[in-house]
Amino acid sequence: MKKLNYLLLLIATIVSISGLKAQQNELPISIKFGGYVHSLFTYDTHQTVAAREGHILLYPQKEKLDAAGKDINKDGVYNMAVIQSRINAKISGPEILGAKTSGLLEAEFIGNGETDTNGLRLRHAFVNLDWGNTSLLIGQTWSPLFVAEVFPATVGANAGLPFKPFARNPQLRLTHKAGNWKFLAALASERDYPSTGPQGASNKYLRNAGIPILQGQVHYYAGKHLIGFSGEYKNIKPSLMSTTGSKETGDYREWKNDETISSWAMMGYFKLNFKPITFKAQATYGTNMTDLLMLGGYAVKYLNPATNEASYTGIKVLGSWAELSYEKKDWQWAVLAGYSKNYGAEDKIINRSDLIYARGKDIGELYRLAPRVCKKVKNLKFEFEAEYTAAAYGSITDEAKVVDTKWVGNTRYSLGVYYFF
Repeated sequence: MKKLNYLLLLIATIVSISGLKAQQNELPISIKFGGYVHSLFTYDTHQTVAAREGHILLYPQKEKLDAAGKDINKDGVYNMAVIQSRINAKISGPEILGAKTSGLLEAEFIGNGETDTNGLRLRHAFVNLDWGNTSLLIGQTWSPLFVAEVFPATVGANAGLPFKPFARNPQLRLTHKAGNWKFLAALASERDYPSTGPQGASNKYLRNAGIPILQGQVHYYAGKHLIGFSGEYKNIKPSLMSTTGSKETGDYREWKNDETISSWAMMGYFKLNFKPITFKAQATYGTNMTDLLMLGGYAVKYLNPATNEASYTGIKVLGSWAELSYEKKDWQWAVLAGYSKNYGAEDKIINRSDLIYARGKDIGELYRLAPRVCKKVKNLKFEFEAEYTAAAYGSITDEAKVVDTKWVGNTRYSLGVYYFF
């Protein structure tokens, strides 16, 4: 209730600022409100690894056999949620420093974690200065590794996860357009989806490393078609100190840690628009992409015997997807296919579960097939999707690869209803 009051106060404040134009004619600011009410009904044939009480599906849980050899996780699960409902304010302002100014505030009710489901969460909050061919964005919005022009429009709330990057970051972003080309460079931090480490998920590992995420993007437009490339470099410090001995024996010592782990990601994608048919595809390859909600992460490769300080190595993962859609009048038919694979660590690891910081560390491969149909009726939209996801669980090797795998599958049926305003 307190967060809802904060939202209402924010809206009232924005409306008051907008009223200054009519009252004083000093600030040429205009604000357009929008958003939607969203309901999602789901049914799974298997227990899943998911976020927000199962709302955001990633993959099926590992097989868990009871005393009679039956899979405890093989059971149906129903859910209904409205937490994806959203409100936004698009702001147009005066010219400043020769640039057109605009901004966006957007929030939803999906919360910031499992203990905050149904809570208010900030999605986008930025100001953009546009000089025509060059623009500067300051605030929080999509990571350059989430390409808003090329992503699968799934019925489920996962938007193609974990086969593609998904993140919104506080950032400083410079964009330049030259003919059919667009170039982007950004310095970013972590917010909603942080890196993981010895103390769980937190953005402190990135902050303690002392440098922001470095990101870049190149787009080429050929009429309505698009081809692009994005990449990033990231450095985190998983631990500030290590210990040896024990207080009981009197030889307890604390040691300052300096080890960091650098990671990288590169991504290629395209969109071919042959209306009424559109074809999109994307492939991402990199290490330590847990903050992008993908598989993989990193692991300890060495422990200093004198101080217990750890050295780390990244786990390489490929994520890919393709989507074919057909639109006619107010109908859309589409199918999404996704595939992800764990290619192991860059170095040999210490093969202990507590020293592997990764998502799906015992998954070797993952695939998804998801057909859907959508129908628009004025400002209402109805969607249905059947989404089959299968994961190959197995044993972890000293190279962080997964062997002796067994496939586990889940089918999710989703019905979504939007009311746009």
